[in-house]
Formats: sequence, C-alpha cells, structure tokens
Amino acid sequence: MRDFVPDDHAVQDSSTAALIDHVVAYYLPLAERLAGRTVELAAEWRADVVLHTPWEHAGPLAAAVVGIPTVIQTWGVALPPELPGAAAAALADLHRRWGLAGVAEPTWTVDVCPPSLQYPDAHSATLPMTYVPYNGSGPVPMWLLERSDRPRICVTLGSIPIPGDHASVLDVVLAGLSDVAADVVLVTGGNLAPLDDLPPHIRAVTGLPLSHALPTCDAIVHHGGSGTTMTSTAFGLPQLALPQMCDQYRHAERLAAAGAGIQLLPGQVDAETVRASVTALLDDGSHRAAAWALRTEIRRRPSPDLVADSLHDLVRLAEVRS
Repeated sequence: MRDFVPDDHAVQDSSTAALIDHVVAYYLPLAERLAGRTVELAAEWRADVVLHTPWEHAGPLAAAVVGIPTVIQTWGVALPPELPGAAAAALADLHRRWGLAGVAEPTWTVDVCPPSLQYPDAHSATLPMTYVPYNGSGPVPMWLLERSDRPRICVTLGSIPIPGDHASVLDVVLAGLSDVAADVVLVTGGNLAPLDDLPPHIRAVTGLPLSHALPTCDAIVHHGGSGTTMTSTAFGLPQLALPQMCDQYRHAERLAAAGAGIQLLPGQVDAETVRASVTALLDDGSHRAAAWALRTEIRRRPSPDLVADSLHDLVRLAEVRS
C-alpha cells in the first residue's frame, strides 16, 4: 500500500473535510492503478455482481463498465454522507476516461455493525450480517491462553502507521498504565521500535493476531481503527479509544455514545486521563454491560453464508426483472 499513498503524513483532525482529504489522497490513486485489471477481471469472469468495501473505487467503476450491480460491505460504522459526492467529483476524470458519466450507488449494503453502535441514519437497502473477527494466524503465548488473577488489559495502536508521532501516543498510554493493578498485553504490528524497560506487569507481543489476544482480556485501549473496534466489540470488551485520524474518530464517537467505551481526543490524552479512563472501564459495570450487549447484537445477526445466499437470490431476481 505504501506505493499508493502520498509522502506527507500530516496529523488529521476529526473533521469530515479531513476524512475526505484522506480518502482522496490515499484511495483514488489506488483506483487509478487497479481500474484496468479490475474491469478485465469482471468481464473475463462474466461476473453478475461486484462486492466491494468503502473507499474501494475500482470495483464500482468495473461494475458500471460491464453493466452489473454493486454491493458494498461495511467494515464498521457508517462514513459521512458527504463522502460519496466528494469522491465522485474527484473520480470524474477517471470515469470519463472509461466513457462513464459516473457510477451508480450500491444496489445493496451488507452492514456488519451492530445497530446500537451504528449511526441511526446509516444505509438503505441494508442486509445485516454478523461480524466475524479474522486478523490472520500466529502462535499464541501459553500465558495468554490462561486467565489472570488480575484484570488483563490489551493495548494496541493497530498494524498500519498512524500519521504524526505514533510512538509518543503509545508512550503516554504505557505511562498511564505503569502503576495500574492489572496485567497489560501490548500487541504491536511490528511498526514500532523495540520497547525496552517495560515494567513486569506489561508484556509486549509483536505480530499476534488481535482475535487471538482478546479472549482472556477484560478491556482494551486502542486507536479506534475499524478492525480493532469491531473485533473488540465482537468479544464484548469495554474500550478506550484514542483516535488519531480518519474514521477512527467516528468509531470512538459511537463507542462512547453506546456506553461501551470512552473516547479521548488527541488534546485530552495524557497519563492521568488514560489511567482514569481504564480504571473506569474496569470498575464501572455499565461499560461492560453495554459492551456485552453489543456482542449479543453481533451474534444475533445472520451469518455470512446466509447473507451470501440472500445476495444470490437478490441478484437473480434483479436479472429477471430487467
């Protein structure tokens, strides 16, 4: 992905404008690179439908070129309603080169976000689906397979570099947890310098899939990334979100609104606020109850195989009607 993104990584604020700028700068060049082969693939396979994720724009272009519908599958909370129009304007030149005036809105939306976490006005023509955590595979330390006699807190800032001083955010978090009466599991994606001189109750594990780390944890501190937020929600964990960019702010906002977490914006993050927030997550039963309720909502949604069958039927019905 680094080949497709700009060199300047300015710190992003929580505004919709900053999120739109991020999508235009990072993901439109990716669409330019992938459009040709995606169109070829859709034509060669004689595809009936194109399923794509938010911010992936080569798929909708290919669908428009070959004349088939699209399905968008969400990865977390809904994105700002202003984003599709802004992306369409930025993509206009690419669309014209393919003889298109634009691309159609997705025919259906597959939404993996539980209703109480989702924005109330999100999506139309929605197919709900359960969120299935998958973060890859890897060995799990034996000590992490067993419950601790103290609370266990997971800390991660994800596996993708965050604009700005990523390491300093982690330093502040570790300072805030330096004297908590809990065990801390620091899960890093290998994008940080080695951490030395950690106190005995903090253990660092590099490259451990998050879905393997969380079953024996009681709370999590993270950056608000979609995969981390949704995986933590699927495990029913109360969450402290420290958003740094892009849709992280939206996930943090909705966690707090649902009562399943606490958000600290960049100007609010220091050792004391981190310590106080984590203590509240562990001691205040309301956060755990709300987090468990979200987990229950996820588990009550249709499984991926049922949703796939429904999409198959919807596509066939659309073909008959046309």
